Amino acid sequence: MANIKKVASLIEKKRIISKEIEDLQNKCAHLNKSIKSIKEYEASSTLIFRWTCDECEKITGIPNDKELKKYLN
Repeated sequence: MANIKKVASLIEKKRIISKEIEDLQNKCAHLNKSIKSIKEYEASSTLIFRWTCDECEKITGIPNDKELKKYLN
């Protein structure tokens, strides 16, 4: 029973932190961006390339072929 309460508590903390990150990212102006390789989704080992804000780490776009080629060189 103690494990159930611990898990529930951790899930609630995760939800609160995720909401706080989302709020900060939504307030950010995203003035400086870089192309970064990131996991496609949390449980995946597949990496994808995305424009991300250097300050808040929010994904802001998908690089085009020319941008991606420049990044990889």
